[in-house]
Amino acid sequence: MLDPRTILVAVPCYDGKLMAELAGGLLSSLGLFAATTLPTECSHISLQRNLIAAQFMDSRFQWLVCIDSDTVPSRGDMELLLEPCDSSIDYAEDLERALDQDPRFSRGHAPPCPSRITLAQVTPGRPLSEQHLAAADVLVAAEYSFKNDTLEPVKLGMGFVRIHRSVFERLQQLKHDGGSTIEVRRDLFERLQGIHPGKTGHYPRAEVDALLASAEDKAGQPRLWQVSHKGRMVYDYFPSGPLLSQFVPSAEWKGEDHGFFTLCMLAGIIPRIETRTRLIHMGRKGYPYLGPDQGGGQ
Repeated sequence: MLDPRTILVAVPCYDGKLMAELAGGLLSSLGLFAATTLPTECSHISLQRNLIAAQFMDSRFQWLVCIDSDTVPSRGDMELLLEPCDSSIDYAEDLERALDQDPRFSRGHAPPCPSRITLAQVTPGRPLSEQHLAAADVLVAAEYSFKNDTLEPVKLGMGFVRIHRSVFERLQQLKHDGGSTIEVRRDLFERLQGIHPGKTGHYPRAEVDALLASAEDKAGQPRLWQVSHKGRMVYDYFPSGPLLSQFVPSAEWKGEDHGFFTLCMLAGIIPRIETRTRLIHMGRKGYPYLGPDQGGGQ
């Protein structure tokens, strides 16, 4: 099991409220993690998550567990989230090779192996000083129900997630890979479009030079933005809304959770999608997650 001393649990409480059921779930899970933070100073969820990530990266902890304040986990759910690797699924280490060699492996039954790291772990019931090296999935996201009676599952949400610090470090190193496009100033481009080239078929040289001077190739530049907050620089790991267009030009409006997982996808990080948990999503009532066989899916 993961060393509890390396785990920080964060619950963004942007409205200053915490569900009593979640408080009970945290109390029942004592001993599985070392510390809890419940920040309330910011009501902008993207910024709040970035501040949590910055606090985590400045700490000694290796694992960040994010739980939304309206998500209710049991101790069993916490144990599943913190399970180093899911031994109940046969992952395809090399999916293409598996498809060629064994018909039992199909894209519907053999998901690609989650990204993993080897680190020191402990054995339940044994002293924490007795450690051994073993693999652990670096990113685990549990599904949970939307707050409606269809019980449709939220996929790749931040309501119940485990993240190793190497994920954030890898995202910090993301660079634009360039390509066939460059950026120019829209106003100069539109102004040039409005000019008729005349009999010679050439546009005015001054207008063309101005447009070329505005051209920018982002190849090699960092993909993540940084922002200044109260005198410190904070990485934007959770872009939301139209900000995603800087990473994927054709992107639609997305929430900060999908922004984070989009970055992970660009970094080649494969998450483990946890469907064994039975989380309750609190709204006007508790909305249960029933798993892939009953209203859920993977």
